[in-house]
Amino acid sequence: MGYPTDSTGLSRPGQQLAAVGNASTVNPLHIEQYGGMVEGTFAKKSFMRSYVMIKPIRGTDTVTNDRVGEATLQKVTPGVRPDAAVAQFDNVKVKVDTIVLARNNVALLDDFQAHYSVRSELGKEHGKTLGKFFDEAFIIQAIKSAFIVAAADPQNPGIGETALPPGWFGGTRVDLAAAGDESDPDLLQKAIEDVCQGIEEKDVDLDGGVILVGPAEYYTLLRNDRLTNSQYSVGNGDFASGMVLKSCGLPLIKTNRIPKGAITGHFLSNAGNGNAYDVTAEQGRTKAVVMLPKALLAGETIPLTSKVYYMDSELQWFIDSYLSFGVTPNRAEHAGVVVAAA
Repeated sequence: MGYPTDSTGLSRPGQQLAAVGNASTVNPLHIEQYGGMVEGTFAKKSFMRSYVMIKPIRGTDTVTNDRVGEATLQKVTPGVRPDAAVAQFDNVKVKVDTIVLARNNVALLDDFQAHYSVRSELGKEHGKTLGKFFDEAFIIQAIKSAFIVAAADPQNPGIGETALPPGWFGGTRVDLAAAGDESDPDLLQKAIEDVCQGIEEKDVDLDGGVILVGPAEYYTLLRNDRLTNSQYSVGNGDFASGMVLKSCGLPLIKTNRIPKGAITGHFLSNAGNGNAYDVTAEQGRTKAVVMLPKALLAGETIPLTSKVYYMDSELQWFIDSYLSFGVTPNRAEHAGVVVAAA
């Protein structure tokens, strides 16, 4: 004969104080476990926040950077009053107008019968997918920044030219001469060096920058003995446990997130921003990206947010992860690309 059960003394660690005795509320405190899973995976899989400052956007949908043209010098002639020079002003804006969402629904019965934590595993997948999407958007805009051509006459920009204030420059683009040159370690390394040289010739320091390449280009560069190695330790461990490759003093980052062709219908593209996140076939031939922190202007209205909730009426869990951000070229002279031959 078993002991009688007193349900009034049942402890439910998954419920909040207000939910004790309320059978319709299913483990609300378990939400935080899922949220941490998404954010942890996102942080591991996304690297762009380490190189670009992202401004919070609240109370509006747009963040603006003002631009001021360079000062004009003149020679002073004794007895002649110097004329005032005209300063040129401009600005660049980024608008946040889209929420990007990852959602999964799990039936209540399936959730109970699964032999692993379904919600935690879905959280990992949300973090990986959103991290990839986030970085891809930034890399696309870094490429577009490098493709900007400054107008010779800012008052009358030609086709494919962008009006910029005096003293501001377009991006740096180096085209490989022949198909397959990106597979030659010497030619690829020289092209990257030419990009860095072009950026510095625009009076831009390379401090804080990064070079992004795909896996094929990364291993091609490994066969070039002109790369430098920077060893690092994990904690206080062995200094031989890690190594960072550098070119032109910049860390070389291997990533699969550089576009490998044209992109149309990007989730963040719309008529309001002129399909700013779509990629042309020419831009899709990019093999290396040199990006400095000021190359991009970025803002976010909703940082990465994750939530899991149960709907009694549908007998299923809703598992959501979402964010809302925008990014656009800011200082084109702070970006450069190596482009493969057509």
